Amino acid sequence: MTSALYPFPRFYHPAPGIHETLPVTRDGIRQLSPFPFTVTEGPSFPRLSIRNGENGRTAHGICGLLPASTFSDGTVRPHERTLTARLNRQQRLVSSDRGALGKPVLLTTPSLDSCLSALSPGSEEDQVIFYGNDHIYRLHHGGANGNHPLEVPGTLVIADGHHRAYTHAQLADEGDASCSFIPVVIVGADELHIGTFLRLIDGEGRSVEELQQQLTPYFNIRPLDRPVAPAAPGHWLLSFRNAHFELTKRENTLVDTDPGWLNLQVLPHVFGIHDTRTDARITSVDPPPLVDGAVVFSPDDDDKIKLLGFPLSRQSFFSEVEAGRTLPPKSTRFEPRVPSGLLVWMP
Repeated sequence: MTSALYPFPRFYHPAPGIHETLPVTRDGIRQLSPFPFTVTEGPSFPRLSIRNGENGRTAHGICGLLPASTFSDGTVRPHERTLTARLNRQQRLVSSDRGALGKPVLLTTPSLDSCLSALSPGSEEDQVIFYGNDHIYRLHHGGANGNHPLEVPGTLVIADGHHRAYTHAQLADEGDASCSFIPVVIVGADELHIGTFLRLIDGEGRSVEELQQQLTPYFNIRPLDRPVAPAAPGHWLLSFRNAHFELTKRENTLVDTDPGWLNLQVLPHVFGIHDTRTDARITSVDPPPLVDGAVVFSPDDDDKIKLLGFPLSRQSFFSEVEAGRTLPPKSTRFEPRVPSGLLVWMP
C-alpha cells in the first residue's frame, strides 16, 4: 500500500538559526502578536532530523501534507482511541484559528528509507535548530520534488496527534475548506522508540491492603523495596502510599496487549473505570525519570495509585494496527516527538 504525500506550497517556522525556546502555539497561531514566524515558499518537503542528546540516536522525518480524507477512509490508521475532552477542545481551537496548526501530526511507517533517498537533501543553509527536551531538532527547508506528490510505501499509522488529525478530518467532512489538508511528519518506526505512560488512579478511600486483595485475582503480587520499572511484558509497577509492588499478570488471563487487558479486566472490575476516554478518576502522564535504577515519582502524586507498564513492542504495535484493532487512550508514547512551534501550517 502506498500513500501520496503532497509538498507544502509554503510553511511557517521560527527565523533560521539556533533557538532554545519556541513560540507558544497551544492556544492558537493567527492571534500571536508580534507574529513570531517567517515563511518559506514551496513547493517542498521540509526535512526534520532529531538527535537524542543522551545516546546520539537520530530520527529522520519528511514533512508534507495529506488530504484530510486519508484519515477517514482508512489510508492512515489510528492506533488508539482518543480522549473525548481533548477532541472537544481541539475542535473549538481549530475552528477559531481557521485550520492553522502549530504542530504537525506525527505518522510512522515500518521504514522511510526509500523516501529519504528519493528526495534531495535540501540546503544546509538557513536551517532552524532547536535545542530542547534533551534533543537537537534541525528543520531543513526541504528537498524539492516539484509539485509532484511523494509516494510513501507501507502502512501509515498515527504515532502522535490523533486529536489534531481527527478534528481536521471531521471539520473537512463538514465542508470546512481550511481543514482539507493536514500537515504531517513521517518518521520510520525503525527510528522511533515506543515508550509508555504512567497511569494515575484516584486512591481516595482505599488502603494498600485492600488494593492488594482486589488485585490478587488478576496479578501475582511481590513487594519491592523500591519502585523498579517493569522489565518484561505482562509486568507492572504498582506504587501507592509509599508501598511498591511488582505485578505479574496471571497466566490464566485473556490473551491481549497489556494496555487492552488492563482496560478490559482490571480497570472496570477493580476501580469501576469503564471508559478511560471520559473518566476523570484516571489520567495518563509522561513516564517519571529513573535515578540509580529506581522510578522517581512526583510528590504531587503521593495519594494516587500509580501503575507503570512495560512498553508495547514494535511488532505488537503493527500487528494490532493490521488487525484493525485500536488500543486504549495513552497506551503508547512515541519518541522523539515533534515540538510545537517548529513547523507551522496556516492554510
